[in-house]
Amino acid sequence: MISARRWVAALLAGAASAGLQAQETRPADARPHIAKDQAPPEAHSGRNDPAEGAARQQVVERLKPGREPLPPEMRQNTKKQPDQDLPRQAASSPPAQGDDESVVVSGQRPRGSVNGDTPPELTFNPLDIRAYGANDIGALIQSLGPRISSNRGRQDSGPIVLVNGNRVSSFAEIGDIPTEAIERMEVFPEELALRYGYQADQKVVNIVLFEQYRSQVGQFNYAIPTEGGRDTSGINANFVRIGGNTRFHFHADYSRSGSLLESERDVLQDSEAPETSRFRTLLPTAEQIALTGTLSGNLPGRVSSTVNARFEASNGESLLGVGPDGVLISNVDTRIAHLGTTLGGVAGKWRWTLTANYDRINNGILTDIDSSATPDEARSVNSLANANLLLSGSVLKLPAGAVSMTLSGGVGMRDFSATSLSGGVEQRTELSRDSAVVQANVGLPLVSRRLEGLNWLGNVSANLNLKIEELSDFNQLRTFGYGLNWSPIEQVNVIASVTNEEGAPTVEQLGAPLIVTPNIRAYDFTRGETVDITRIFGGTSNLRSDDRRVVALGINAKPLAKTDLTFSIDYTSTGIDDPIVAFPIATSEIEAAFPERFTRDAEGRLTRIDSRPLNYARLERKQLRSGVNFSRPLAPVPPLPPGSYSGGDRFYTSEAQARAALPPGATMVMVQPGTPAAKRMENMASRLILALYHTWNIKDEILVREGGPVLDLLGGSATGNRGGTPRHELEFQAAAFKGGLGARLSVDWRSETVVRGVPSGAGGTIGDLNFSDYAAADIYLFADIAERFGGTKAPKWLKGMQASLGITNLFNSRPKVRDEAGLTPLGYRPAYLDPLGRVVNFSIRKIF
Repeated sequence: MISARRWVAALLAGAASAGLQAQETRPADARPHIAKDQAPPEAHSGRNDPAEGAARQQVVERLKPGREPLPPEMRQNTKKQPDQDLPRQAASSPPAQGDDESVVVSGQRPRGSVNGDTPPELTFNPLDIRAYGANDIGALIQSLGPRISSNRGRQDSGPIVLVNGNRVSSFAEIGDIPTEAIERMEVFPEELALRYGYQADQKVVNIVLFEQYRSQVGQFNYAIPTEGGRDTSGINANFVRIGGNTRFHFHADYSRSGSLLESERDVLQDSEAPETSRFRTLLPTAEQIALTGTLSGNLPGRVSSTVNARFEASNGESLLGVGPDGVLISNVDTRIAHLGTTLGGVAGKWRWTLTANYDRINNGILTDIDSSATPDEARSVNSLANANLLLSGSVLKLPAGAVSMTLSGGVGMRDFSATSLSGGVEQRTELSRDSAVVQANVGLPLVSRRLEGLNWLGNVSANLNLKIEELSDFNQLRTFGYGLNWSPIEQVNVIASVTNEEGAPTVEQLGAPLIVTPNIRAYDFTRGETVDITRIFGGTSNLRSDDRRVVALGINAKPLAKTDLTFSIDYTSTGIDDPIVAFPIATSEIEAAFPERFTRDAEGRLTRIDSRPLNYARLERKQLRSGVNFSRPLAPVPPLPPGSYSGGDRFYTSEAQARAALPPGATMVMVQPGTPAAKRMENMASRLILALYHTWNIKDEILVREGGPVLDLLGGSATGNRGGTPRHELEFQAAAFKGGLGARLSVDWRSETVVRGVPSGAGGTIGDLNFSDYAAADIYLFADIAERFGGTKAPKWLKGMQASLGITNLFNSRPKVRDEAGLTPLGYRPAYLDPLGRVVNFSIRKIF
């Protein structure tokens, strides 16, 4: 048990137009006291009123009973609060004899904590989240960028997202929830993923939602490039209600984007007629509608349950140029249906979670090869059903702590059917894959600061994990890993891990339907010219499984106890045998290794590339990534007036949420605008957040085929149209918020790269193809209109309204590619590398 004399909770939802402070009292009678100038009780019901929360800034504090009175400006507008959900970390027992001012607080962990004792690398409260200006959880995850990315995974996938410390069936379950519903958010290292039945190759983000929240949100978006073309508009509606363990959420979204033509970017092949560019799209038209619904609650037996459903429909149209008899068109139509559920509870000492999902994806593509003939057709139906059971608990206790174990097992069934009709020839593919997987992770505490004799070592723990997966169409796949976690002092955490993983190609990589697309512009490195070719897309049935080994060492430090400043350094070494990759660009080295994928005419001009996926022989990559994060109020926070306390803050987004969380006997007091207390609240509600990450790519080499060439992506080779791998990359973010106004700036920079010894069409060489260093900056500005310009006197229709203006690629910068003569090949003109350029985005959002 921990003895404490106070518990402080801060509610900060706007500028200091108004505020609240609560003092624990012991009144003679239990009747609520309402001052004459305070609103009647029904004006402050338990319902979360976002408009009210957006119009005032509120602070709630629980002080020592009977001592140190409130300052004069805070001694009015009081209201006794009912006994409502006391936060778990503040559950109190009767005071000890001889000290009627003591509050004994149990050592329970905060609500929504994750399994285990892994400390978070980063923690965000509602004020930090508000500074990003993100409207929902999906936008927030995207805006955090480098702070939640990992360099251990197979691809640039997002983090694993938990809600209240628990797994979710899929991200669709929570991606559209407004950020105002978040009480706190924590970012954990990849090793925590093992405790939830995942592999240690993604960061883990835990989102804790308020116990009480309700809102209806409508939003309109519009975006347009400053150079014209492809305007995008969208509208969405959102309703969410959270009451304890019950959650209901519905979201509807519609968006439409116009096409971007080559003529709108002045792209023209020298030999083409001027009107040709009017019939080729750099970006297609796109239209999408999505509906999402989630219902969560408790079943008998204290079993939590969640059901989520999503339907999405989209279509797009591209212009491929002019054929002998007219314009060539490609149409893509997609339908996605998702149903997921999560069940969870406690059985003895074990915590269990069952997740199950069913997904069905229908995809159809019609492509004109010849405007006078029937279009080529490719259709596929992909159905997936899976279920996974996770068990976690402690199996025994050692002197340094409890040994934790996580067991998970799952089954999956996938059916994939594809039909393609090209040139009158029909091909059918029927693939199925049944899978069964078991995974175990053991966390072993070795040394603890609590142990005498070895406490100078700090905390030391180890983990072992094993995964075995049986696939009906592949051999048994195994993953084995182990790691060490060392915290010499509380402010420093060191993690070392080794993972060996086998992975099979997806059924889409194996059996996607054959798609033949004409008039795709490509740069032919063998002849040094840009040509229009026919590309073949689809699956490759002879792909092999890969074997991946990852060695990682990471250090995370928070050196200053009273300053929100963190440093991180991560070293990763990755080696992969038989890596599965998308087909690279048409360099001479690639053509020499895979000559069967290239077709040339009698004059040697490139006419066709088979771009289906393939296996390389081996890949080796090493990189060092370091970062620094800093957060503080944007303005100095004056001390509280005499007789008040500070510290131990919790944050809420509205008055109603704070009232629901107040302990018994607490009293709400209105803070008057213009007072020192109000000024303190205004400054405390402000935020300045800075983040800077640097990636040093030490090694990036690919052995294309056994006995074939080695591609040094740092030394002159390339597999993508942005050149090789840059030696250095920087990612910078800054966010600020105060008084209803906010701004977020992000800048990404990469150093120059080069492709060496590029041949020319005349039989010689044009030397090196140089890709300049490149920086892109995005800025996002937003304003809470009523809070900033109206305060408590703002019209009702303005309350809860936010306007935002974003500019992507602020300086309209694009990668620059030059040969030794200073010329840019047609295929590397800026319009192909970044068709949109600078884009201005505007949105208006209203919380009802």
